[in-house]
Parts: sequence; C-alpha cells; structure tokens
Amino acid sequence: MDVRRSETLSKISLRVVHGFAVASFFFRPLISRLSSDSSHATLFRYPSVGLSLEDIVAKLSLNLREQPPDAIVAHSLGCVATWLAVHEAKWNGPIVMLAPPFSTIPSTRLLPRFLRWPFAPLLDHRALTAASGFQLPKLTACPMMTVAGRFDFSVPLSCTRHGNLEESLVTFDTHNSMLFSSSVATACLDWVVRNHTASDLRMDNESMGRG
Repeated sequence: MDVRRSETLSKISLRVVHGFAVASFFFRPLISRLSSDSSHATLFRYPSVGLSLEDIVAKLSLNLREQPPDAIVAHSLGCVATWLAVHEAKWNGPIVMLAPPFSTIPSTRLLPRFLRWPFAPLLDHRALTAASGFQLPKLTACPMMTVAGRFDFSVPLSCTRHGNLEESLVTFDTHNSMLFSSSVATACLDWVVRNHTASDLRMDNESMGRG
C-alpha cells in the first residue's frame, strides 16, 4: 500500500469551499496552512461565475456525499452554498465560516436583474436572504464557528450573525486578506481539531451505550 496515501487517509480531511469569482490561487496560503501533521485540506473547485446558487449547492451536495470530508472551511458566498448543501447531503461535522453573508450583501442591491450572468449566484443569494421569513435550515449535528473581518467592506459584521452559531471570531482582516492570515488559519485548524475530537468521543460513547 502507498505509505503517503495511508498517511493522508489517517489525517483529518478538510474541504475548502470558495465564494463568488475567486481564483483558486487566493486559497493556496490557507490550504497550505490548514494542511499539517494531523490534517489535509483540499479545495472544492466549481465554476462560480454564471452558475446559479442552486446549481452550486447541487454540485457541492454531490461532492459531500461522494467524498465526505471530516470538516469544512467555507468563504464568503461559499458559506451559504455550504450550509444548504450540508443540509441536502445530510453531512455532519465541524464547519468554519469565513466572512459568511447570512443576510443580503449591501453591494448586491445595486445589481440589476438583467445582469444575471455572470452575477447569478449573488442575485440568487440576494433573493434568498431577502425573502420574508427566510431562515437557513437547522444543522443540529454540525458545530459551527464564524470568522468575520472587522474591516471587511464586502461582508459587514452585521451580515455574519446567525442564531445557530456556537462560536465566532472577529479579526482585523478584510474580505480576502483573511485567506492569507496565519493566525486565522491556526484558529480554524485548532477549532476543527478540537471539535472533530469531541465528535469522535461522542460517537464512541454512543456506540458503547448501544453495546
């Protein structure tokens, strides 16, 4: 058996989900820092320009069913897609939301409908979160943490709050600079490891109880 493959399989696997129109290049520092002696991070790639939010959710949901990770780190609009896809795929595990737009992003109000392509995901997000009585589905088996940038003008702090969140961190980063921050990556990884370990212990206790 390939020793390198065996070592990768024994590590905590993290799936990184990007947001709207962000090149994979920007995620290399984050993925590098999320990959350690005990973890391995990969980027979920998808065409975020032009696809509808519904299509993105469907692709991510399929990916989570076919290649389920131990934890997810999502950024920006990828947080909303992740939340909906996790619910659809019935995936369980720790989720870190970087700059999550849980309410309408102010800048999307300026986009007219006739510019749907390539801004379809943003317009779909605006319609979703602005709908009367809209609530994201409950993810009871997923511990979650948000990381919000104090100087993030793309997603203000007011857009990052949600009732189901257990823990939050506010940094002095902007929307994309948090992807290059070693302290943000360390905080994400430490939190994921703690919650993944706690999840394993709960599963072991439940198995012993049934036995």
